[in-house]
Amino acid sequence: MGTEGVRFAVGRQCAPVLAGVKPSNLLIIEKGHKELLGWELKGTRLARCLLYTSERKDYWLLFEPEKVENLVRDPDNVNFLQKQGYERDLPLTGMLIQFRGRFARYKEGRDGFPHEMGILLGYPLNDVAGFIEHEGRDFKLSGYWKVYDDVDYARGIFELYQYAKQAVLQLCRQGTGLSDICRMCRENIKA
Repeated sequence: MGTEGVRFAVGRQCAPVLAGVKPSNLLIIEKGHKELLGWELKGTRLARCLLYTSERKDYWLLFEPEKVENLVRDPDNVNFLQKQGYERDLPLTGMLIQFRGRFARYKEGRDGFPHEMGILLGYPLNDVAGFIEHEGRDFKLSGYWKVYDDVDYARGIFELYQYAKQAVLQLCRQGTGLSDICRMCRENIKA
């Protein structure tokens, strides 16, 4: 997987983040492309956090720091995160370190799924709570996440994410770099 392969993987998996309409996304790529990923993200407003490395894959959280910071500081989300074991005033970097540990334990089969990932990914709190309560079943709609509350809102977001994905992949096919994709999409796609 070279530069183009990393670019397409990021485009396929994280298009709404590149377009600026989603705060973060999980990115799973072949192991060993840390420098190439960093080079591809240069000039964007995006950060990355390596969550876990398996035998063949790296699991990254690709995110826009300001947007994720706003999510984890929302009072309702703060209360939810406290119930998940996070301190109220933990800085974002500290929270990501703690989340990385929880995610690694989950991937290694030593702990349950870290549901706070839904908050980090920008899913509505009611849907994250509904997923926990219903154990992933009895949802009203399934798309980028399982919807337990506001179906109309979710449909609109799913359509926006799909539009962003089509735009980003078209630009990837044209050989456009990620920093230019971010700039172009943010100028033309509004949440």
